Amino acid sequence: MSMNKELNIQLFERQENEQSHVEYAHEYGYYENIASGNIDEVIKILADPKNTDMYESSEYGKLSKDMLRNMRYHFVVSTSLITRLCVEKGLERELAYTLSDLYISRMDILNRAEDIISLHNDMLMDFTRKMSDLPKNTVYSIHITRAIDFVCRNRTKRIKVDDVSKKLGLNRSYLSSLFIRETGYSLSSFIRREKIKASVNMLRFSDYTYADIAEYFGFASQSHFIQCFKKETGLTPKEFRNKTIYSLSFS
Repeated sequence: MSMNKELNIQLFERQENEQSHVEYAHEYGYYENIASGNIDEVIKILADPKNTDMYESSEYGKLSKDMLRNMRYHFVVSTSLITRLCVEKGLERELAYTLSDLYISRMDILNRAEDIISLHNDMLMDFTRKMSDLPKNTVYSIHITRAIDFVCRNRTKRIKVDDVSKKLGLNRSYLSSLFIRETGYSLSSFIRREKIKASVNMLRFSDYTYADIAEYFGFASQSHFIQCFKKETGLTPKEFRNKTIYSLSFS
């Protein structure tokens, strides 16, 4: 059967059964809340992991006759759309696409519908929180914008305030004072925080040792990484990883 013939048959059957895909306004609001970092609204749309029947609804579209495969396809589509929208809204490209790859890889090994729905909820909240962390309605000077961009692009290197000031061609003291005045925190703490934020996903979705992660993100040593991580999160990397594994296993 040709694609056009099958398309017309499908359209006819959906019209006869009064079936339709999700309305554009509803779908737009769904993705817009995520891209805007609206945590409270996104929590409201999280699915009940026990409600696997929702994927049988006509508004989701049937991409496969096999229920698990259909869920996997929808997971990939949803993650891809959210990733691209978040990048357009300011999330760092490499961070967004790597996070997307990690979630899709994790989903690919799940064999229960409930686990796929739970992971999808985790993915939605993860992207939403990252978007919420982005500066909103804040107009920084060109110097601070460039400083932030430089740090985010070089978070795996052992960078210091001096490196940023030299790159921008600014006096170190001037840049430090300007950064605090515009953002509310020091440039050195911003560098540390960005490294820790990036390390979180490696702890969640990889088996790399703490020493490997410390080296990858340019910390002076494993102990320095642990110290900084606990200062930012209140947990050691080991405590965070154990807590994450537990929540993924029993969600």
